[in-house]
Amino acid sequence: MDAVEHRTSTQDTGTAHARQGAGGAVEVMGMVLRVAGPVACRVDLQFAGTPERQLGLSMGTVLIYLRSHYTAVKIARAWSSAAPLAASLAPVLTGSKRGVMAPTGPWSTATMVRLNGSPSVTGGLIEPVAGTEATPMLRMRVGPLVWELCDGAAFAATVKGWKLAADMLAVDSDDT
Repeated sequence: MDAVEHRTSTQDTGTAHARQGAGGAVEVMGMVLRVAGPVACRVDLQFAGTPERQLGLSMGTVLIYLRSHYTAVKIARAWSSAAPLAASLAPVLTGSKRGVMAPTGPWSTATMVRLNGSPSVTGGLIEPVAGTEATPMLRMRVGPLVWELCDGAAFAATVKGWKLAADMLAVDSDDT
């Protein structure tokens, strides 16, 4: 079966399931986000002072929704504690080193995630393989998200975003 036949077969099966009312589910079990340079961070707080309050933290093409000050401060503190590891990263990737951010296709991806409760936050330095042009990366895992920070500028921008989110959610919080 060639690619066209497979695609047609898959589409026909999907259409048949939709007509039959068969249910399905999609879950994101994990995601890797690679960050290099001073990524733009923005926060938007909606419904402040109400039980429905929600903060949107945008870091590049990633949008993270947080409702709990507890969640935001836990992530911000863990992220900040990785500063000694981030000190070994290049200040900013330049030249051929920026190749780690090269797209692998004619698409771009954006993601939206909601973090609640007490996500596990861990981090560690990834050393490059000897003989390659790769540079060290700081890998931070926040729940199902894995952030690969390629340089000091990326670390500084993201830690600033997490701290800002925690500060804004602290204003009318009762969940510290």
